[in-house]
Amino acid sequence: MERLEDLLLESLRKRAAADVFWWDGEWLKGQALLDAVAAEREALTAAGFKEGQRLMTLLPNCPALLTLTLAVWTLKGTLVPLNMRAGTDNLLPTIDLVQPFAIAVARGDAKAAAGVLRYPVVEIEPTTGTLDKFRGVERKTTTPDWAVFFTTSGTTGLPKAVPLSHENFVDNVRSICKHFPIYPSDTIIWALPNFHSFGLTLSMLLPQYAGAKVAAVPAFMPPLKTLEAIRDAGCTVLFLVPAMLEFLKRSAAHNPIEINSVRAVITGGDRLNTMLDQASMELFGHPILEGYGTTECSPVVTFNNDEKTRKLGTIGPVLPGYEWKVCDQQGNALPPETPGVLKLRGKSVFHGYYEAPEVTAERLAPDGWYDTGDVVKYDADGYITVLDRLTDIIIVGGFNVYPQEVERILNVHPSIAQAAVVAMHHLVNGEIPRAFVVLKEGASVTDRDIIEYCKGKLANYKIPRKVDFVESLPVSPSGKILRRKLRELE
Repeated sequence: MERLEDLLLESLRKRAAADVFWWDGEWLKGQALLDAVAAEREALTAAGFKEGQRLMTLLPNCPALLTLTLAVWTLKGTLVPLNMRAGTDNLLPTIDLVQPFAIAVARGDAKAAAGVLRYPVVEIEPTTGTLDKFRGVERKTTTPDWAVFFTTSGTTGLPKAVPLSHENFVDNVRSICKHFPIYPSDTIIWALPNFHSFGLTLSMLLPQYAGAKVAAVPAFMPPLKTLEAIRDAGCTVLFLVPAMLEFLKRSAAHNPIEINSVRAVITGGDRLNTMLDQASMELFGHPILEGYGTTECSPVVTFNNDEKTRKLGTIGPVLPGYEWKVCDQQGNALPPETPGVLKLRGKSVFHGYYEAPEVTAERLAPDGWYDTGDVVKYDADGYITVLDRLTDIIIVGGFNVYPQEVERILNVHPSIAQAAVVAMHHLVNGEIPRAFVVLKEGASVTDRDIIEYCKGKLANYKIPRKVDFVESLPVSPSGKILRRKLRELE
């Protein structure tokens, strides 16, 4: 089986004397990254890291994340990137599930380290990748075939891990390059979060696989810094979620900036407001190529790959390498223009959730067909349009928010008897969480009190932006909350 570290390290060796990574206004050469990988491998070995262990990261986008990842893979370990600002209440259940050898945080980031101190924490310098001396804790081993665990809270509100293998990622980046060539002359912006499969695959792995350059910002916000990075590094390919494009448009309106290097703007992770297409033309000189993916598919499944043949409002055709079909509720394949559930099979598709066979059985058939849970239709040319989601996931600017996760936090508030969270349309982010709350008898609390209560317990994008107080929640005869009824309320 091909392994990512072999392919990516060979790419860096070929470019040892060349500029490969733009960071903080400076270009790093391939040799500097290779030296960092060697030093980090040595430090991990001294700390007791062995094959089958998992290293968790709470890091910004930075050179050290790439080099540390490569060091972990050379030792046949697995990377677990998490959101460094997710909040302790969300992080700990996930960490307990994954059981990392240690957790790496950026040097001086006391906020990221504070909530996870019951696990070994090691600081790393974001530019050079210098690891402090530490000692990890050996845990249960998992297969070295797994490259990355992406973690979510799942639709149950409990943590769920998606292990993706080296084969998954290699197939996905290779298929992307067949669908839309990435050239050595390209520079890709890395503004997407690294704990998101879209960001890690397209912004961290793809440039190195294709022998292209990457320009990284620690985080997308503030958007002006991202625009300046695109300009200063001469970025040619932009992978964004639609909400990012909206923020970039607003920033450019107040801070005029001239960008002439871009050749493609590709969005995914959320539904595209087609009104943003004109904004992309005005800002970057190119229309949007919309796509679609899921973490379970490593993640890219489809995207429009040519400005001349794109169909605005569709997510484009499926990448080479996938088998796909649109099915009715009985699993029968449907003809064009007929709504049904999208199912996929191929080497990019995961093999199951970590230690969750029942959840796996719900989504992944024994013969390898993955049920995306998305209702779509396709036309005679194979271009797919997403119509709806069967799940209740709320997508905020490309980030998944699971209602049960937010409800779990709300329901422990001393004044709340019951809470339900649904999606609410938002002009910039696409959707935002909206909470419906039943108070305990005699309790008195304001919507602002509840929003403030969530801060520090939930990542910012998961915090409800609107709170409605109701006497009761609509339920089905079986007692299940009818979220559809809540979404229909003004």
